[in-house]
Amino acid sequence: MFKRIYSILLKELNSYFYSSIAYVFLLLFILIPNVLFFYFFGGIFGEDNATMRTYFGMLPYVFIIFIPGLTMGAWAKEKNTGTLELLLTLPVRQSEILFGKFIASLIVVIIALTCSLFIPLMTYFFLGDFDKGQLLTQYFGAILMACTYISISFFLSSLTMELINSFFLTASFLLLLTLAGYLSMFMKFYVWLEWLQKVLSYIGLQTHFANFSKGVIDSRDLAYYVGTTAIFIYLNIRTLEIKRWS
Repeated sequence: MFKRIYSILLKELNSYFYSSIAYVFLLLFILIPNVLFFYFFGGIFGEDNATMRTYFGMLPYVFIIFIPGLTMGAWAKEKNTGTLELLLTLPVRQSEILFGKFIASLIVVIIALTCSLFIPLMTYFFLGDFDKGQLLTQYFGAILMACTYISISFFLSSLTMELINSFFLTASFLLLLTLAGYLSMFMKFYVWLEWLQKVLSYIGLQTHFANFSKGVIDSRDLAYYVGTTAIFIYLNIRTLEIKRWS
C-alpha cells in the first residue's frame, strides 16, 4: 500500500516540479503575502513584539486563491489528458491514488510555508527571539488548514472537466465558507435564528484558524480541520469509485 502511494506521490511531485506549476506557486506565495505583510501591515516592525500573527492571519484568504491554483488540475488534468481512465484501471485503490496526490500537494504547500521562515530569522537579528511555542502552533495550524483546503479542492476538481472551472468553483466555495464566518460575527440574528448563527460560525474556515494564529490550540478547531478534511477525502474517494464503474 505505502509503496503504491509513494509511487503516486513521486509521479505528482515530478509533474509539479518538471512543469512551471510549483515554481510559479512558490514564487507568488513568497512574494504576495510578504509584500502585503511588510508593505501594508509594517511587517515585524509594525507589531508591538516579535510575532507573525498578522502574517498568519492573512493565510486563510491567501489560500483561497493559491491552493485552488495549485490543485485545480488534480483530476481535471487527468480527465483532459485521458489518463484518469488509465489510473482507475490500474491495480491501485482509489484511496491510494488520492493520498499520493494529496501528500504531494501538501508537500508543495509546506515548502512554500517553510520559505517564510526568513521572517522569524530576520526578527531574531533585529528585534529579539520569537515565542517558539506560538510560532510552532501557527505553522501547525497553517498545515492543518492547508489539508482542509486541499481536500475540498480535490473533491471539487473531481466534479469538473475543465481546469478553469475547477479553479473558480473551488475558489468560490472556499470564499463562501470564509464569508460564512464573517456573517456570523457581523450580522444580527433573531433569537429563533441563533442556531443558524452558530452553524455559520462553525463552518467558517478562518474562524477556526484565529486561535492558531494567536498561538493557541483549541480541540474544537483541531476537530474541525481534521473532520472536514476526512469528509471531503471520503467524498472524493466515492466520486472516483463512481467514475471507475460508470
